[in-house]
Amino acid sequence: DALDKDLDSWDEKWQFWSQLINEYSVEYEPSKAMKQLKELLNGKNYFIATSTFGHFFEKAGFDQEKIFNVFGDWTMMQCSSGLNHGTRSDLSTVKRYVNGQGEVPICEDCNSPMELHMPLNAHFFPDEDANTRFRWFLTRNQTKKVVVLELGVDPTSPQLLDPMVKLVEQFKD
Repeated sequence: DALDKDLDSWDEKWQFWSQLINEYSVEYEPSKAMKQLKELLNGKNYFIATSTFGHFFEKAGFDQEKIFNVFGDWTMMQCSSGLNHGTRSDLSTVKRYVNGQGEVPICEDCNSPMELHMPLNAHFFPDEDANTRFRWFLTRNQTKKVVVLELGVDPTSPQLLDPMVKLVEQFKD
């Protein structure tokens, strides 16, 4: 897997990650399909639970308060210590690395190197706030007709697929 490629130093990791993030997220332009989906949802009550970590929905202008990136978001970073000190944007770090002036970001709480906010190891912390917003969305809408649209999810993503299948089974009517 490209993201957990065995690199010797944090500096090498951030150089590598920054190139990927810049190419696939910073420079991302929403596709025609993404624009059509946004238009389709305009004015509707929706919530997006996604396994994509590339920040695509945010870049397409969807409301960030209505997005849960189940597998994290590589435009965010977290402490590598294994302690949950929260997340923060890594876009300024990415920009500096792309411009050849990068420095390994350091946790403001414990001085450990920061890493991508993704499940690259055993100490990934999902976005609890987004998870809570998603659960409240489901709770508020449990007596309403809800459309669950599954796009691009396959058996390799059971963390996203299984809850959606259970949700649909629970609200068959």
